[in-house]
Amino acid sequence: MLLKAFVLLVFLVIARQTFNLLLLMGFHKTAYNHWPGPCRTVAPIENGSEGMALTKEGLAIITSGLDIAYRGDRTDPRMAAAEGKLFAFDFNNPDKNATELSLGVDFEFVPHGIGLWESPGEETRIFVVNHRKEAETVEIFKVAGSVADPTVVHVKTVRDPLFRSMNDVLATGSDSFYASNDGYLRYTLWRAVERFSNRYWGSVVHYDGAKARVVIGNQYEPNGLEISKDGRFVFISYPVLSMIDVYERSPETNDLSLQQKIPLGALPDNIFVHPKTGDLWIGAIDITHRYLEAMEDLDKWAPSMILRVRPLGPKDRPFEESKIYDVYRDDGHLMSTSSSAAVYGNRLLVGSVANKLVYCIMETEYKLSSGDDY
Repeated sequence: MLLKAFVLLVFLVIARQTFNLLLLMGFHKTAYNHWPGPCRTVAPIENGSEGMALTKEGLAIITSGLDIAYRGDRTDPRMAAAEGKLFAFDFNNPDKNATELSLGVDFEFVPHGIGLWESPGEETRIFVVNHRKEAETVEIFKVAGSVADPTVVHVKTVRDPLFRSMNDVLATGSDSFYASNDGYLRYTLWRAVERFSNRYWGSVVHYDGAKARVVIGNQYEPNGLEISKDGRFVFISYPVLSMIDVYERSPETNDLSLQQKIPLGALPDNIFVHPKTGDLWIGAIDITHRYLEAMEDLDKWAPSMILRVRPLGPKDRPFEESKIYDVYRDDGHLMSTSSSAAVYGNRLLVGSVANKLVYCIMETEYKLSSGDDY
């Protein structure tokens, strides 16, 4: 009797996991096209625009050349062969192509997530996750020049034993930041075991300028990081869980306490917080199996999606109530594998893991409670 009960229990667990996996993979979903207005690709980006940081003046700095083989994913060899780069795009002159930025460094550069620090009286800096073969690092660059003709200067490299398998970075000062570890192991077959056995070995750490400490442990593949315009809340995306978590932040200690969860029904990647409205703009994956197929063969197309989450709750719990807009969808023909978004006025920039960069003029209005658009 006990044996039969045990066998039944094992069967039910396997059936549940299989059902959840099928839902996650999205075999039941269909790709549609829905643009908020005219959209076009932005040359010369072809090998990804995974992360974006946007300055107050409308300068977007974009990472390109990501290779996700570090976490055990099966990838097209062309991803590893792509050169890691930073590009700049000027929202004030959107008809101009993106411009490659000279890095002036002699180390391996495989960029992933990117963060921005802007503060009156301080130099503007960007923070870039770098997947070196020997270590995970954060590269800090100073942004100089003008919006029309920007330059970057490498300031320093940050290393720490708690940088395990980094994904994104969120600046909290000129030398301090949060970083997400989407797992523990890297560049090993054991990472695949870690991922698909649902090991909660991911984390979010905070680096204070001298050393890092874990502020959230035992997480399942935390990904994109962003902060509210008043610095009170930190938003973390969890693609496999199809969730955005909202954390309340202590400005004195940088500790984070979970406030609420926002289910999306899609796999969120990077998050952009609108500086005026506080809305979350999210690069997302809608059909997972198509995304995985595209990572193995870049000639295959994966649908792209941008979601917008508008807070409707009270000031101390802004996302207690919210409304989600489906702003942009593409079946993969214009751009495959969406990962990020940036908004400036009524203009939208859409980034991708390993494909192109898309620019849209948003003609569809999304009215806010304040009466403002976008």
